[in-house]
Amino acid sequence: MQLKQRIVFLWVVASVCVGHAAFAQDELTGMYRLTRPPAEIVNADFAEALDQVIPRNEKLQWQVFVPDNYEASKPAGLFLYLDPDGSGLMPDQWRQVFTQHNIIWVSPRRTTRREDETRRTWHGILGSRAIAKDYNIDLQRMYVGGYEGTVRTAIVTMLTANEFSGALYVRGSYYSDELTPDQLQAMQRKYHVFISSTNDKQGPQVRRDYERYQQDGIYNSKLIFELERMSRTPTPEQMDEVFEYLGSSVLR
Repeated sequence: MQLKQRIVFLWVVASVCVGHAAFAQDELTGMYRLTRPPAEIVNADFAEALDQVIPRNEKLQWQVFVPDNYEASKPAGLFLYLDPDGSGLMPDQWRQVFTQHNIIWVSPRRTTRREDETRRTWHGILGSRAIAKDYNIDLQRMYVGGYEGTVRTAIVTMLTANEFSGALYVRGSYYSDELTPDQLQAMQRKYHVFISSTNDKQGPQVRRDYERYQQDGIYNSKLIFELERMSRTPTPEQMDEVFEYLGSSVLR
């Protein structure tokens, strides 16, 4: 299925927006593994529509990190990370940043050898919606992030689920000529952060795609480019900069 066709199909199915349900009485904090089937996350019609992508009773897994200082009276942000390795674990050095910004981490944990893009997209969206049922989420601070090969999936996810207001692209980028005018307008409304460096083999392409965003009116975008060698994992300082920028959309 072409990207344009896939996005249109998913966009129709995703027309049911995320909403708050009764929050769990004893919300877990720290790092834990969440297991839940689609049938317990979305309504019956939605689960049936997704059945060919993910069976409604399949027990999906996600890694979740909730700051220890989480309080239901203070809505938390949410960051959906599409881990190319499929483990879903958050780097330990990021915990303080997520705690400081009051953001919950959720990442699909792959239990099958491979997931195609459509399944990977919905595995992530269902995780974010499961968290929104259990915790008080600030619906203006819901973000999605990808690394290298999952950057494209992050973009598809953001265009599929209207609740995501911004995205992070680490060591990778993707821009498609197949976007419809409505999808381009959606990209223009959302916020985007690229992270790359001189030792990133995708660096030149990341720069070109960032410039293409600007040319096409996607002005709410930021490039963090390190002139020195960058490790595989962005630093806490870089993640702080990311959340500061993505969060600025709430103030505009």
